Amino acid sequence: MNFQKTLLTFLLCLTILPVYGQWNTDTTSVLNAKNQKDLTKLTKNWPKATGLILGTNLSVWGFDRFVVNGEYARINLTSMKNNFRQGFVWDNDMFVTNLFAHPYHGGLYFNAARSNGMNFWESVPFAAGGSWMWEFFMENEYPAINDFLATSIGGASLGEMTFRLSDQIIDDRTFGFDRFKREALLTLISPIRGIGRIINGDAWKHRLTRGNTMPVTPIVLYTNIGHRYIADILKEKTDFSDMMCIDMGLNYGNPYDQDNEKPYDYFSFKVALNVLTKQPIVGRVNALGMLYSKDITLKKPNRQLAIGLYQHFNYYQSKADINNVSLSPYKISEAASVGPGLIYQYKSKRNITFLTSAYLSAIFLGGSQTDHYKVEDRDYNMGSGFSSKLNFQLLFGNKAAVGLFTEDYRIYSWVGYNPNNPDKLHSSVQGDKGNASLSVARLALSYVINNHFLLSTETGYLYRYSYYKYYPDVEHSVRENKVSVGYVF
Repeated sequence: MNFQKTLLTFLLCLTILPVYGQWNTDTTSVLNAKNQKDLTKLTKNWPKATGLILGTNLSVWGFDRFVVNGEYARINLTSMKNNFRQGFVWDNDMFVTNLFAHPYHGGLYFNAARSNGMNFWESVPFAAGGSWMWEFFMENEYPAINDFLATSIGGASLGEMTFRLSDQIIDDRTFGFDRFKREALLTLISPIRGIGRIINGDAWKHRLTRGNTMPVTPIVLYTNIGHRYIADILKEKTDFSDMMCIDMGLNYGNPYDQDNEKPYDYFSFKVALNVLTKQPIVGRVNALGMLYSKDITLKKPNRQLAIGLYQHFNYYQSKADINNVSLSPYKISEAASVGPGLIYQYKSKRNITFLTSAYLSAIFLGGSQTDHYKVEDRDYNMGSGFSSKLNFQLLFGNKAAVGLFTEDYRIYSWVGYNPNNPDKLHSSVQGDKGNASLSVARLALSYVINNHFLLSTETGYLYRYSYYKYYPDVEHSVRENKVSVGYVF
């Protein structure tokens, strides 16, 4: 499948939804309480959820086999038997496929359960089960442990976000073209839920209530378009890139709301796209979802503190051409990651708000740039590690903001390729033995005109250091600047 086109369609459709601004905790609580009585409770239906997952896998397999005519889709009893005999390996698919598209695919499995009455935690096994079925039965390639982790854990993150966003669109009181637009957008964001509503007849059924399964939740969304300039520096050689960029972001819910009790009652999502350039279309994705949160009562009402457990999904990719050699200055993925975090807010009497947040996470599956391991479609290492993030923001009312955002990722390839033993090159290793780090620092300024139009600028520095056991270490730095205009919904 062409996952990049599918993902690009999904990301662009988010701009049709109505991260900037503040929430009022009391208002959000009242809003939630007001809408609780009108909520629709989904009946748990695990046979239907299982059927949707089976249908998804069979449909994708049929497309791969009879339209794409992929060799990997030529399955039979022998290929299935070989898959069980071999067990899990590390595969050599593309970076975007393994560490971005597979989590998206897992979100489809997750939504099959979520839209049929399962809660967040009950839906995770369905994502894992759909991935297990695909890995062992639907391909003649050996099952990949990296695909299973990315699809199961990363799929839960993207799946819950798309489920909640699609839920805000539902309004069964509407008719005609308004109803059609809502159902079409819902299906773009959460395809399995949209298909399920069509099968049930809910897509056109009229009710006296909206038909939401969750309270109406505040969503703040922005979209920007502008110019991005990159300078890639490697061994005193520099590659310059100019391009048009599109940034989108949203905040769902209120991190300080005392009613937060379910996973993803608060989450944020950001994506940076590159247009008309040699750079990858999807350059950056940052997602953060609250799994558990505790609002800490402070003595002064103008200060708020929340601590909790958060799920992370982050993705960075770039390209460069130095001395006519195509390079990737950095690649990093935090596809399956969980850890503690805190968010603090202080509002002064002069309508100035100070925000800070800090996170530390364990990465169960990640990917990182390599300068040596080039096998089939893979030019990156996989492994596990940790990440940390520290952010500071000053908000001047609802007009201006300045922020400093820092991130650090460390990915370790524990089972590495030994060039003196090439027999284990294709299936038994995570890549080059060693570890890679990516440190990111961004300074951003923004100004809102008439509560909607947004002017922003951002400067960033990214530094990648790769340690190799059998090769020389590599340092690569990237400087970038961005200027854009946008709209805040």
